[in-house]
Amino acid sequence: MEIWSHLIQNDQIIKYLKDKSPKEILSYLIPNKEKESEYYKKLAENSYIESAKALFSMLSEENLKHGDELYNEFKLLYPEEEPIELDLPLLEVKPPQKTLTSVTEYLKVLRVCMNNELLEKEIYEILARVSMDEKLKLILSQMSRKAQQHYEELKELYDLLLALSEDEVKLKEPSPRGYLFSSKFKSRYFLINILDNRKSMVITRDNPETIRGFFKKEIEVYWITNIPVIGSISPERFEDSKKFMVDFLKQGDTILAIEGIEHLNAKIGFKKLFEILTYLKDHAIVSKSFLLISGDLNTFEEKNKELLISEFEFIS
Repeated sequence: MEIWSHLIQNDQIIKYLKDKSPKEILSYLIPNKEKESEYYKKLAENSYIESAKALFSMLSEENLKHGDELYNEFKLLYPEEEPIELDLPLLEVKPPQKTLTSVTEYLKVLRVCMNNELLEKEIYEILARVSMDEKLKLILSQMSRKAQQHYEELKELYDLLLALSEDEVKLKEPSPRGYLFSSKFKSRYFLINILDNRKSMVITRDNPETIRGFFKKEIEVYWITNIPVIGSISPERFEDSKKFMVDFLKQGDTILAIEGIEHLNAKIGFKKLFEILTYLKDHAIVSKSFLLISGDLNTFEEKNKELLISEFEFIS
């Protein structure tokens, strides 16, 4: 990111683009998205940690998609034209030319990626503020929010790998038991690292298709919602679903991930939630399976948060 860092420090990108037309700004952003996509694609190819490979692949696909969306917007505005070349350096970051071989290398790469996303976010925000074209202003604001989201996803993986770097056994060959995570993303990254050919089930507040799209493998997904649809679990009747979760764990060497425990806590209360989760954890241990639970721990009372951490192995 050395080129962009230099340009931002001297405000050259902003000075160059702030008075430009939507045609020129879009012409600058489109090839940058293509370069970003190639960068993340190369990182995915050089990754042996499955969670990093999955995240980098997703970011590559998203940047390619965003580039296509920007190009389509360009063609709507200028149907008879193609993006023009500008006298301004494009994003230039060089991914590692070999397979990343240690957690330390991943942490270094993730820091670079996080910085890239924050710098992009800053550029989009400033351009959105100075742009006189309302449609372009909206596009730039959306891209700024997306860069922030990418940063947060990268940060979640960074924090998880940083925690696991202290005990790489947990990264490579964790023991079957109950694990606790402070976010659903950390739980998902941990899950994909240990997935292999294990049968897995995710119980989530998110759109089930989002989960399937991330793992890109056959995974059972149940949606915590009051909408009576196939594959849904009402939060108020979560305890009634305990038996089928236990039966899943009893198959042995399976992975059950329960996301959004703060939502369940609000719906059924901590006492009942804690009873269910510890019951499932005990079955996971006996059956040599994995139970991963995740949620915003800051929403819990301090004593309840401490109970969860004492009962489950807290990773990050």
